[in-house]
Amino acid sequence: MINNNFEKNKLISNRYKIIKKIASGGMADVFLGEDLKLGRKVAIKILSSNYSNDRSFVARFKSEAEILAKLDHPNIVRVYDWGKHNSSYYICMEYIEGENLKEIIEKRSPLPPEITANYAIQISNALLAAHKNNLIHRDIKPQNILVTPEGKVKVTDFGIAKSLVPDVTRTLNIMGTAHYISPEQAKGEVLDHRTDIYSLGIVMYEMLTGDVPFRGGTSIDISLKHISEKPLKPSELVENIPPKLEKIVMHCLEKDPAARYSDLSELISDLQKYKTSRPLSFSGTSAKNRGKRRMFMKKIKSAPAVIATAIFMLLFMVLSITYACKYYNYKNFVSSIVSVPYIVNIPIENADKILSPSGLKLKVINETCDPEIPEGFIISQNPEPGEKIPVGSEIGVTVSKGPEITLILTPNLIGLNLEDARVLLEEYGLTTGDIKEKFSDTFRENIVIDQSPKFNENIKPGESVNLIVSKGEEIIVIPDVINQDFITGLNQLQSLGLIVKSSRIPIVEENNINEPGKIVAIIPSPGSKVRANSLVKLMIATNEPLIEIPDFTSQSISTAISVIDSMDLKYEISYIKADYSVQKDLVIGQDPEAYTYISPDSTIILFVGS
Repeated sequence: MINNNFEKNKLISNRYKIIKKIASGGMADVFLGEDLKLGRKVAIKILSSNYSNDRSFVARFKSEAEILAKLDHPNIVRVYDWGKHNSSYYICMEYIEGENLKEIIEKRSPLPPEITANYAIQISNALLAAHKNNLIHRDIKPQNILVTPEGKVKVTDFGIAKSLVPDVTRTLNIMGTAHYISPEQAKGEVLDHRTDIYSLGIVMYEMLTGDVPFRGGTSIDISLKHISEKPLKPSELVENIPPKLEKIVMHCLEKDPAARYSDLSELISDLQKYKTSRPLSFSGTSAKNRGKRRMFMKKIKSAPAVIATAIFMLLFMVLSITYACKYYNYKNFVSSIVSVPYIVNIPIENADKILSPSGLKLKVINETCDPEIPEGFIISQNPEPGEKIPVGSEIGVTVSKGPEITLILTPNLIGLNLEDARVLLEEYGLTTGDIKEKFSDTFRENIVIDQSPKFNENIKPGESVNLIVSKGEEIIVIPDVINQDFITGLNQLQSLGLIVKSSRIPIVEENNINEPGKIVAIIPSPGSKVRANSLVKLMIATNEPLIEIPDFTSQSISTAISVIDSMDLKYEISYIKADYSVQKDLVIGQDPEAYTYISPDSTIILFVGS
């Protein structure tokens, strides 16, 4: 059984056939599918049944479909269709054969500088297209970057992407993966497109070294390192990294967004020339400023000493006073107002670590039971993340006391073999209850086909889960009922779960062995193996005068009528619309079917093309 009740070969919206699961995520699974209308492979992203009734998750899922649908770019996975199927939602996307970048890094890292730069340029092109549409991705990581066998990069998973119009984006309760988030994202500050540049810098760092710059015991530990610690240079971990490429990566990883690349066009330009002698965009600006200062000092030295000294002192005093005033005002302004960090859904003991660098204080204003948020975790905060407040202010929080009763969510056992299901139940602290067996045309023998309680229902620790296990496909051997009377044979076949249809056949006078009502033949023949609910046909002997009907299909209507008249039978004609012009006035079908027996007063219906 596939998650979300989407079985193999199941049809989505009567068009997309599920083939197999190819990826799993926090809020959705991705399946390989076939578009039956266009005859092509597709990737079908299906929202997990856990979230299909959650309005916020459904809104995010729809938002991703709408975002991808308008981002038509060769380095972004294309969206073909999206909609609702039964109780869940799906997005039908371009299927990319290959691996994600995380798998490539794990198998082949460190990647060569040329490949790193090539992948980074393609990712940058994808993000640049998003930024031009006023969208930031907010979750750039190797797992969301697909690479074809030919080296073509495709960026996917815009599940938490956000528009920059009409208001700037805040992280609120949606954050990217801890290893790849920017410092401003970790602090809950206002975001712009430069947050994607930082995340891309982490991805390049990982391609070059095989590891991310910051690791920690928890997501909070990693987030704090993004905010306060400087990463080691890649060359300190791996030899022979080109200095210019390393400078590009470190420039992307500046803590202050203003110190990074101003946009992705500059980053692409530098990646294209890192192997040349041309200066990088940010280093070139510095050299130009140094050259202006040298020329200014040269002019000062060429003037008479007294005049030069007087001018120099005057300039020094003016600049010093100006700088002091600006610094004093700036320092007082910056030090008095801070942005509120995001501290919801984290342990109370970690909240102080996040607030203290901003000079803010934590105050618990309420504690309440919550069945979803663990004990000691923050449920809500006031003021909200991203608000500007004075240093020294208090952040009031509501803290979870955990659920009132500790319950376990039953695991999904459907599709597992019985032994694996027992092991999984034991791992969850549950026991195996009653086990019943049932024939199944879908599941092979010994596979769990149903459970009670159902998947994801609350259950107390130690309680049991009842299972229904497949006995495999039910196969029936056709018994020999020839020469039995019709009622006896009929009851025997129906008791086996077969569907019985009967037809009469006249007794041949010169070989008058059978009696009326006896079974003369059975189709399929005795000893044949068929599935349950298969159709079986019985031929019943009768002394009634019967006539065998010939096959009239593909004959002209005039020929068919002539034959029927010669047999002294009655007929009716039903004209139906033909698919092809050559079928006009030809018999397309008949009832009863050919080679069956009817009484002389029966009527034959001919279906004729018009």
